[in-house]
Amino acid sequence: MNLRPKLMLAFITLIIIPMIVLGIFSFLNSETLLEKKYSEQSEITMKAIGGNLSYFFRELNQLSNGNVISSVVQDILKQNDLSMDDPSTIIRINQDEKQISSILFQHPAVSYVVLYSSDGTMYRSNRNDPTTFRPITFEQLRQHSLYDDVIRLGGIPLWIGPHEQKELTGVDPPLFTMLRVVKDIQSFNDIGIMVTQYKTEDVSSMLKGFQNPDPDSQGSRYFIMNGKGLIMLDSNKEYDGGSIDLYTNSMPQLTQEYKSARMKFDGVDSLVSSYKLGLNDWVLLSVQPWNTLTDENIRFVQWIGMITVLGLLSAVLFNVFFVNRVAKSIIKVVRKMRLVEQGLLDIRVSAQGKDETVLLANSFNSMVERIGNLLSEVRREQDRKQHAEMMLMQAQIKPHFLFNTLESINALAAQNEGAKIMLMVRRLSNLLRTSMHHSEEIGIKQEIEHVRSYLEIQKYRFEELFSYELQVPEEALQYSILKLTLQPLVENSIQHGFDGYKDGQGVISIDVSVEPHSLVIMVSDNGKGMSQEVLQKLAEGYSPSRKSQDEAELGERRGLGIRNVADRLRIHYGPGYGMMICSTEGEGTTIRCIIPKSRGESA
Repeated sequence: MNLRPKLMLAFITLIIIPMIVLGIFSFLNSETLLEKKYSEQSEITMKAIGGNLSYFFRELNQLSNGNVISSVVQDILKQNDLSMDDPSTIIRINQDEKQISSILFQHPAVSYVVLYSSDGTMYRSNRNDPTTFRPITFEQLRQHSLYDDVIRLGGIPLWIGPHEQKELTGVDPPLFTMLRVVKDIQSFNDIGIMVTQYKTEDVSSMLKGFQNPDPDSQGSRYFIMNGKGLIMLDSNKEYDGGSIDLYTNSMPQLTQEYKSARMKFDGVDSLVSSYKLGLNDWVLLSVQPWNTLTDENIRFVQWIGMITVLGLLSAVLFNVFFVNRVAKSIIKVVRKMRLVEQGLLDIRVSAQGKDETVLLANSFNSMVERIGNLLSEVRREQDRKQHAEMMLMQAQIKPHFLFNTLESINALAAQNEGAKIMLMVRRLSNLLRTSMHHSEEIGIKQEIEHVRSYLEIQKYRFEELFSYELQVPEEALQYSILKLTLQPLVENSIQHGFDGYKDGQGVISIDVSVEPHSLVIMVSDNGKGMSQEVLQKLAEGYSPSRKSQDEAELGERRGLGIRNVADRLRIHYGPGYGMMICSTEGEGTTIRCIIPKSRGESA
């Protein structure tokens, strides 16, 4: 990955993402803290409301305790043998109902009072408030499911919330109803039942007293519900008589003490808190829309968001105007370095400013200039070294064929072969003329004549031991070759390949072919071939600096001539050209030389 994408990735990973994550974490953490804070506040509020409600119902219980032991209630319920057919009985009941009306004025919440005697006589008194309540008969009361509970409590009040038992409490307006057994204060025997109904205005006022006084704001609201989820009282009088399960799935009616959580209530994100009142199975529920709770936190969140945006903007500007400029300078240097790797040493980097990027550019320019000078010096040293190696190799080759030729002439002189000596001297002069040519490259034609002279001399020397074939197309004669290339190769075949052969058995073949971009020269013989050990030594190379004096004299027999030819071709023409040897013991040797097409001055 390039530097600029890396910097951008690092910028996003180390700056952008942490800032976004920090902002999200801060927001979520503030939401959690707010939820905890308002949950604690809600608990305090609901405990206060619960305390007020407990005091309210406890006060009503105390008033009811006084009523059931009052002489008025005791005397009324102790009356026996009342005949409803007797007009005086009706008059007496009306008088008794006027007496119990005093109970109505003991507390403003009392709305309706009904007394049932043991014989079923009903006494009732009520305010002139609108109501849908109609007292049921004593027989209907005895058949009601709550009757056994009232008797079992033995005088302890049994409270019924609005909408819980509509046949006992009425519907419009909803009323709280208290049922209790009245006992004879002397014998403690049950003498009747008292049913008292209370208006809900006082309880609603308590709930509204803790709501937002602004009628236009969507503040908190409160509910009183029973253990089955029935909403007995809604502070906004909207959900009275409904089921809490229609508005939330949290089942707050099952609360054991206090519970608060953020959830959807009637499709609105809200903080819902529930508190066990301790009266029957009634539960106080508080619902506060979340957006009303976070109004005071919006400004804080806005400031956090603004700071985050400004931080991101500053980071982006820093990345664009500083980091990006530094990255561009480094990338420019890297691109120039790649060009330098390709060999363009005249490349320079221009930079402006006074920071470290200018120092980097100047250092790069100095380095490239120094590298150029060093490469030029190395190149000159390499040229001198290669030239020296060429001269050494060529000097090693020349004495071999000269020594062998003179040895052949000496043998002919001993045999008094004057004509042959004359031909040998002519061939030798041709050899010396070619080997002492001032240029390293000569034409293919000259090289072929040179190797032909050498072969003729060797044929005189070895008395027709071998024959040779030259196949050189006319097209190849226009190109040049490194001089003294073929002579060491055919010399190797004569000296080693035909050892032990009879006259005429050895065959040396020289074949030159022209390819699109190179010349291929094949030198083959049908001699004894080379072993794998010899081929391995030739492949590993031979360093003249490691030779002893004896090895120098026997260099030809150790493959020095072939190795020198291979090294000369590689040094002169480059690694793309050179020589390859294929040989099998008992079958012969083939040497393949590949050189580029070139026209020398003597071609």
